[in-house]
Amino acid sequence: MDIFWLTAVVDEVCGTVAGSSVNKIYQPTAETLIFKLWTGRSTVRLLVSVDSRFGRLHLTEKEYPNPFTPPRFCQLLRARLSTICRIEQLGDDRIVAFTVTGREGDYRLIAELTGRFGNLILIDHQGRIVDALHRVQKNEGHRAILPGITYCLPEQQARVDLKQEVPRVPGSVQTAQEFKGWLLDQVRPMSVQQAAALAREFSQGTSATAILARFRQKLVKRQHAPRMVEESTGPALRLFEGECDETVVQRFETASAALDDYYYARQFTAGQIGEGRDIAIVVARALKKLRKRHDNISKEQQKTETFEQRRAIGNLLLANLHRIKRGMDIVDVVDYTTDPPQTITVDLDPRLTPQENAQRYFARYKKEKRGVDHVARRLKETETEIAWLEEIELSIAEAKTPDALEEVRNALSDAGLIRTRETPATRQKKKAGPVLRRTISPSGLTILWGRNPRSNDEISVRHTRAEDLWFHAHNQPGCHLVLQRGDRKGPLPEEDIYFAATLAAGYSRGQNDHKVEVMVTEGKQVKKPKGVPPGLVTVKQYRTLTVPPRRMEENADK
Repeated sequence: MDIFWLTAVVDEVCGTVAGSSVNKIYQPTAETLIFKLWTGRSTVRLLVSVDSRFGRLHLTEKEYPNPFTPPRFCQLLRARLSTICRIEQLGDDRIVAFTVTGREGDYRLIAELTGRFGNLILIDHQGRIVDALHRVQKNEGHRAILPGITYCLPEQQARVDLKQEVPRVPGSVQTAQEFKGWLLDQVRPMSVQQAAALAREFSQGTSATAILARFRQKLVKRQHAPRMVEESTGPALRLFEGECDETVVQRFETASAALDDYYYARQFTAGQIGEGRDIAIVVARALKKLRKRHDNISKEQQKTETFEQRRAIGNLLLANLHRIKRGMDIVDVVDYTTDPPQTITVDLDPRLTPQENAQRYFARYKKEKRGVDHVARRLKETETEIAWLEEIELSIAEAKTPDALEEVRNALSDAGLIRTRETPATRQKKKAGPVLRRTISPSGLTILWGRNPRSNDEISVRHTRAEDLWFHAHNQPGCHLVLQRGDRKGPLPEEDIYFAATLAAGYSRGQNDHKVEVMVTEGKQVKKPKGVPPGLVTVKQYRTLTVPPRRMEENADK
């Protein structure tokens, strides 16, 4: 978050935040605090982060985890802060001061959003530091941030104020790289991102003076147009009107809304929000264990595949009782079931009668048959567990919000793979139904698909009628998807079927493949066996389509 975005946010929120009461403060990550404020008309949440990668300040509507035990600095702020009287940006730097009151007097909370040296500092009415999120000992290049000492702002280099005048660019600046470096050294306010944007204009032949004059007008008149664009390196934010854009992905009403969407996804992907990485490790270990068990059971099954021979030998002995005497240890008998008939040698127990020897082979046959049935049952159960965990593995990769990850965690908790989270009664939320993705087919039919085993179960059990079409990637984990027929009679359009199949491919493990094979069947062919985990079904008959994967925008949730 650069100086320009920070200025835009402070302009937006100062009227909202000033005079608001502090209802709650919580700290979802080590360097992020959220202030829940009552403005007199509504509740808003102000996020302040001094994280080196995700440092920012803005209003948020996203759901962040609320740790049950607040960290040290968070506890201090809860005890000292009651009302935010004013918010202001200090100079042309990424530093914001909150003037606050509390039961023990007046304070200022300073948010230094200065990259890897970012900090939150509480100072009293005399300017002394009460405490800081990060206590810093004085050393070369760094001022001390410690309780009891007087707070002082970071030193600022003297630069030309662009809001007051258009600076003269020296003739020695000839290249875009030199122009960018000069802007960062000599002009304020300025940021690396904005200097790079202005340097791109310079490289196209526009004069430096004209570039700075146009930008100064946008700066002074607050000509903001918050939006997210797609660059070659991924999504990026743009603030000012008229800048050269790549593909615009989304426009926003406020700077806060843009920052909220942009940084939330990145914190989640980085693992700061949620426990995706930890859960993925648990699932990977469980899958490794199950696959090893599957290999061992398969080997055991191969050893017991000859059990039918025991019954055949027992029948041969019964057919040749007249040739067998007690005390014999072997006997040669002819097997007329083969073509041509073969003579085989059968081992006998000399202590047993001929009938008892035959029964001995029948008893071994029954025992081994029971063992084979047991092995087959264990093999099927293991394959079912592997299939379910592979669906969970895909769900973790698909989870883009803490709520989505929480659904996966609950499924693993119900299965006993991870510990159930102890949630105080006052923190417990009513369980909502599973979130389903939704879109419309080319001809206007509704398409629904799941994002994890629980929502897949909801699709197949509750939202798929006998005449609807059901889709799933063939022989690999993926979503359950239904193309709902509604009141439509007769065959459904092939365009709709193809479109639905591409979505089923796009929300499967093969989403990055060139082509994916997808199962297509009527809802009446899909059954959920009793006792199987959520999201697992059996399909009696189906056909397959080979299609390219397709994905929708992530707001296609119901």
